[in-house]
Amino acid sequence: MSGGAIAFMAVSWIGVLSLTVWSFKTLLADKKHFDPDGVGPLEPPVPPHAKTRKS
Repeated sequence: MSGGAIAFMAVSWIGVLSLTVWSFKTLLADKKHFDPDGVGPLEPPVPPHAKTRKS
């Protein structure tokens, strides 16, 4: 193999692995749905800023 082919292969693999790591990091960091028991909530959780105080 020539040096250019090895460099292209290395850059390609770095790109593939970085996109894989980024996508898994993005998927695992999404905390919008919390489902510890696997059944799922009946209603989606309300964000804290949307809650109103009862007087």
